[in-house]
Amino acid sequence: MKITVIGAGLSGLNCARNLHNRGYEVTVLEASSRVGGRVTSEHIDGFTLDYGFQVINPAYSELQRTGSIEKLDLVALPKGVEIMQQEQIIEVGDPFENWRYLAGDLSSKTGNLIDKIQFLQFMYRNTKNTKFGDAVDSSSEFYQIVIKPFLSGVFLCNPDDVSAEMARELLYWFRKGNPGVPKGGVQTLPDLLAENLNVKFEMRAESIKSGKVITNQGEVESDVIVVAVNQRQAATILGRGKWSMNSSLTWYHSIPAGAINSRHLRFDPRGKIANSVVISNVAPSYSRTERALVSTTSLDLIADRDILQELSNLWQLSPSDFELVKRYEIPESLPKHLPGKPLISDLQIAENIYAIGDYQATPSQQGALLTGRLVAEQIMQKN
Repeated sequence: MKITVIGAGLSGLNCARNLHNRGYEVTVLEASSRVGGRVTSEHIDGFTLDYGFQVINPAYSELQRTGSIEKLDLVALPKGVEIMQQEQIIEVGDPFENWRYLAGDLSSKTGNLIDKIQFLQFMYRNTKNTKFGDAVDSSSEFYQIVIKPFLSGVFLCNPDDVSAEMARELLYWFRKGNPGVPKGGVQTLPDLLAENLNVKFEMRAESIKSGKVITNQGEVESDVIVVAVNQRQAATILGRGKWSMNSSLTWYHSIPAGAINSRHLRFDPRGKIANSVVISNVAPSYSRTERALVSTTSLDLIADRDILQELSNLWQLSPSDFELVKRYEIPESLPKHLPGKPLISDLQIAENIYAIGDYQATPSQQGALLTGRLVAEQIMQKN
């Protein structure tokens, strides 16, 4: 029995890995020269640059199933954020990790206590699958100052519009875990998942026809085909379905070492950027030079001179302190998960043809890994 997985992102690798470990003959076709899809890293001038700001949550149940957590060598970010509010930096976070967050959590500058209690109630109750902004009090100061800016960087879109059910699911994992980055960059995760797998690179799938995958290098016969690419690519290969994905940009700048001591994610609710963090303060291995590395993400295109001014205001340094290392424009960062969409979609789309990926579940590493495992189990049950 021949199984072909199209795409070596997290979902495809996890599907292939589960099947391979049970003795199935699995071939992974990957259009690029590497594994990982959107989860990848680049090394430039002594810096480790992830493709967009990404963190890995060791609490994800699907990640734990892979047995890869210890090998990832994760360095955790603080379980809180820094908010610039009224020219003052306020720390907000989990007081059970650090009691110093309690002052910011209770501060009137981050909203009134009633609003905060009402948001906690949302976290622990079931609601209709409506817009997140409708399920919570989106007009409250707490939402506008803390929740909306933070989740803009998580969902890479306006959180008002996403599914409330999906938002609660991902917030649950944030509350449960302590995300971080591998010392070698996020590329470490797909590299681990790909170990011992048969991955054929530079093979771009173009369509599926009569049990065959038509590629740029010819036809590949298969008994079972798993389409594990992003939503747009899946629509093209399968010749069906609509797609809608969010876009983002991430800048990497170097600054003088020691100029900023913070390890927290920082944002200004009034600013143009979603968030910024001195990532080499979290993981020193991200900079092998005498400079520190700053990762900054926005949802909209911002001119380089304007991003420098934003960073200057946010970190209270001179614009000349920031030297551009690289900018990534990511047109397909995450799939949109709007109200009405289930937490897990139907993964089998035809006889012996499956479609997996985070667009088929929650837009997260958890969603991608979950769909990969579920389809592997479905295939094993039938064969």
